Amino acid sequence: MKTTANHPDWALKHKRPGTELKLINGRYYLYGVKSVYDKTTKRSRKVSLGILGNISREKGFIPSEKAELKKKSGNTYLDKQVMVFEYGFARWLLGELGGNGLLDSLKKHFPGHWEFIVFMVYCRLAFKSPLKNIPTDLERSSMPDLLGWKGKMYDQKVSDMLFEVGGMRQSIHEFMRPADNKRRTVLMDATDIALQSDNIGLSQKGYNSSMDFQPQFVLLYMYDALSLEPLYYRLLPGNIREVSAMNNTIKISGMEDCVFVADKGFFSESNIGELEKSSMRYIIPLRRDNKLIPYGALEKVEQSENYFNFSKRFIFHADTLSLGERKLDLFLDGKLREQEKTDYLRRIKSLPESFSKPKFNDKLQSMGTVAILHNTPLVPGDLYVEYKNRGEIEQYFDHFKNTIGASCSHMQREESLEGWMFINHISMQVIYKLSEILKTTPLNKKQMLIHRYSINDAIEHLKSIKQIKFAPGEFVISEMNKSTKTLLKQMKISIT
Repeated sequence: MKTTANHPDWALKHKRPGTELKLINGRYYLYGVKSVYDKTTKRSRKVSLGILGNISREKGFIPSEKAELKKKSGNTYLDKQVMVFEYGFARWLLGELGGNGLLDSLKKHFPGHWEFIVFMVYCRLAFKSPLKNIPTDLERSSMPDLLGWKGKMYDQKVSDMLFEVGGMRQSIHEFMRPADNKRRTVLMDATDIALQSDNIGLSQKGYNSSMDFQPQFVLLYMYDALSLEPLYYRLLPGNIREVSAMNNTIKISGMEDCVFVADKGFFSESNIGELEKSSMRYIIPLRRDNKLIPYGALEKVEQSENYFNFSKRFIFHADTLSLGERKLDLFLDGKLREQEKTDYLRRIKSLPESFSKPKFNDKLQSMGTVAILHNTPLVPGDLYVEYKNRGEIEQYFDHFKNTIGASCSHMQREESLEGWMFINHISMQVIYKLSEILKTTPLNKKQMLIHRYSINDAIEHLKSIKQIKFAPGEFVISEMNKSTKTLLKQMKISIT
């Protein structure tokens, strides 16, 4: 090694106090130095602090990688308060709302409340938050920072703003109303929700599946028949039969080509009569003990050409039975029949007081069957799919129904109830989008992601990505584990 004081100007211009130039094997290097007092020699001596980089005529000073790493490692946050916030799902949700136009629509129709609505939707999806937990859940989230929100959320503010949103009924209607007038087939579904309030006119005693006639309101929903996307909802008093309100809801919503898909408890001559009087199209499953069902038509159905593929198995069906303006289609799911037979035979041994072989013999012809009464032009295969879609609709709603009931059952202001249901409507639209990604993205050559991951699974994987904050403006995004990284890559989701 050779050092020299006769350095060229292009090298000397990079020398600063506390540094030293060295010429080593024909190349210039810049080192950090300091002076320390030596007690032995009783004089100061120079101590090298390590290389800072090299210098060339062409490129000038080039920092050393080791020096840069050492510099970064000196920036410790051990003396600062570290806070961890949910980040992954918040970032994905904002991107999703922005990408499908919902965010712009919220800003247009709710200019003073759109941030609050986003907060509420986020908490409903990420934590299934009841109203009382909204402020706490927001405190552990990066969502306020992502929206640039500088305010404070507390219980009374949540209550007041929800009331204000619910009072903006025209804005809610305009937000949901389709932008075009194109015809679409819409499925209609009604759900009874308990509501113990003397101050809300919607709370009325009425019929429900539990037959307890408790105070309730009816949530009437409209879904796109092909995609199952939630489109429009309306709240009705609990004592109003949904049949009488459907035509008005169709007109109010701006939809046209609507089909009502009922549950098995809906069938009665009076209900069907009301539907037909209103010129409504309907799909109504019948209970298996209904006298209209011609089980004899299935005797040799598996030898016929009447079958179609559904959910990776084949469904057989009898010839459509014409009943005037009505039609009856009877389906046989062989896989379901075998499951029901096995389940019943096992119960003969475990619950002999309720199950017996003679009862099994009586039920055998109806096992694995679905009978549907309708007045649509649908062929059996398409009819079966539209009926089964109702089950998927119920799965979307199941994601919220427990906390919906818990939060609204004791509300005392109708505007608050309206606001809460609007929050849940947008949440269901997001759930639909997430479900579509899982249903249409391949897991492997034979299956889609939905076969391994539920909607909740996907949300939890996104929530596992955290923002670690050391100070205002100083944060890092946590590492992802292998399974989360793999899932998000398959879903084509990038969190940055």
